[in-house]
Amino acid sequence: MEKNYPLVFDDIILKQLQQAGKNALLRTLLSKIFDKIEELGPQAGDLVDSQLFIYEIKMKRPPLRVYYKHNKATDEIYLFEYEMKTSEKKQKQTIRKIRKKVLEP
Repeated sequence: MEKNYPLVFDDIILKQLQQAGKNALLRTLLSKIFDKIEELGPQAGDLVDSQLFIYEIKMKRPPLRVYYKHNKATDEIYLFEYEMKTSEKKQKQTIRKIRKKVLEP
């Protein structure tokens, strides 16, 4: 039996998706990533914060990262944002920003 995890989009990723609407390739790649996350849930990506259950899924070509959180109580996946992989410093800043957003009430 196939399990589907409902996806919940954050306001940041919604803005990013509006901008991505102009780029057909990016739209297709994100759609495939979202399908994979919806199907596999937390197993689709790598755990980046074990206390807050924040995950990232990466692609090498193009260098793309999508950040999401698994809510165990509701089994929903909250999609935060995506970014083109630039540097480790940028990645750490993004993860820090997501942690702060998760911890806010």
